[in-house]
Amino acid sequence: MNDQASKLRSLRKQRSPLKVSDSVRVIAVTSGKGGVGKTNFAVNVSIALGKMGKHVLLVDADLGLANVDLLIGMTPEYNLFHVLNGEKSMSDIIIPGPDGIRIIPGASGLYSLANLTESEIDILIKAFSNIDGPLDFMVIDTGAGISKNVINFVKASNEVIVITTPEHTALADAYAVIKLVYDSVERIHIVINKVDNYKVAEITAQKLISTSKKFLNISLNYLGFVLEDRTVLQSNMDQVPFIDKYPNSLPSKCITNIARKLISDEPDLGPSNQTIGGWIKKLLSFMLK
Repeated sequence: MNDQASKLRSLRKQRSPLKVSDSVRVIAVTSGKGGVGKTNFAVNVSIALGKMGKHVLLVDADLGLANVDLLIGMTPEYNLFHVLNGEKSMSDIIIPGPDGIRIIPGASGLYSLANLTESEIDILIKAFSNIDGPLDFMVIDTGAGISKNVINFVKASNEVIVITTPEHTALADAYAVIKLVYDSVERIHIVINKVDNYKVAEITAQKLISTSKKFLNISLNYLGFVLEDRTVLQSNMDQVPFIDKYPNSLPSKCITNIARKLISDEPDLGPSNQTIGGWIKKLLSFMLK
């Protein structure tokens, strides 16, 4: 534990500043149900973007079952709870992650964070507004399901990536999320996780795309798929992101392809870019309804 704390302090000194005034791609990663690999995807795609030279801030917004830190093998000294109770500033809790990404830790098991009061919301808004430095992507790892806080974080983001697996229950829950947010977000991406091959992924994606077009009259953007592989489980057990531990594995190649697609889409998005301040204001407008 002492070695880990020393490592965290050393890495924190190496942080470069962020810049709140610049526009940024704010992307919420969500799912209709737990167990579909949402957080694993958020961590690894953030790292993939970092490897490609992008400045990435990964926010663990699963305000009750936060576990981004577990996947990278770190136990942060401070998290969002310490910001909400006034003990620490946002700059105090941001930690450097693999390949240059920055991470805002959540607060696992602190159930009071799952139901924020108005005063806590105000503190959170001010804290995010004080973030500064170069930033290309802010990836928000939300909780699973359709609770108020989850949907608020999704609606505040101009883009959302909905993670699902081919299972019927996962698809139904993914569609439920899409129904709740489609009129608030600018672009909805989908990723099919834990598939045996690309054909299964494409069939699964088409089901979701067709249903959304028929009943909601919206077009989903299919980003790609991530293959099921034992290297993912082994990486989770070792608390090392699979894109770093097994960079040549099939899941890592899938994640890399998705990150490249996100970057290649960037010039055409235009208004999808936000400032952190704009995202915060949007989040606040939904939270206070």
